[in-house]
Amino acid sequence: MNEDQVRELIVQIIEDVAPEIDLRGASGDEHLQDHYGLDSMDALTILEEIAEQTGVDIPESDYDQTESLNALASYVAERV
Repeated sequence: MNEDQVRELIVQIIEDVAPEIDLRGASGDEHLQDHYGLDSMDALTILEEIAEQTGVDIPESDYDQTESLNALASYVAERV
């Protein structure tokens, strides 16, 4: 799975969890929780779904490395 495929998967997961968010035109550098108003439960659900679908578990100590769509996609792609 390359980074573009991971990004598309993550976009789909985010849109499933928070359908009010449209990431299709986003630069990908926006802080997901701050910019889009994701609450901590939605963020956790997204990370759990990413782990389930990719096998990449993101430890809490790495959350600061996954705060934007681009950072999250890069993080997961490097570990998938």
